[in-house]
Amino acid sequence: MGKIIFSLVIVIHGLIHLLGFVKAYDLAPVEQLTENISKTAGLIWLLVCILFLVTVFLYFTQNDVWWVVGLVAVIISQVLIILSWSDAKAGTIANIIIVIPIIIAIADHLPDN
Repeated sequence: MGKIIFSLVIVIHGLIHLLGFVKAYDLAPVEQLTENISKTAGLIWLLVCILFLVTVFLYFTQNDVWWVVGLVAVIISQVLIILSWSDAKAGTIANIIIVIPIIIAIADHLPDN
């Protein structure tokens, strides 16, 4: 059950990143985002969405590198959140929830001394 909840958090958080892409390219009105988003930044928002979805796929297929992709997604996501703080600060909570299992996975991959 925890695996499903964790995966849902990642998927939902990833899909929320699509809003930045949609806003940047004026594909639909996005009232939730009040700050301007450049087309370049919009592509980065899309990239983060894809990275989070790939993370979930790798996690479910028990691929040992899921946490690497997830960590990259969280880092870029947090940078986007900081740059759009007034609109996206709540995403920090999702990133914290996601990064905790990533830290555990990293610890599992550390060599034993």
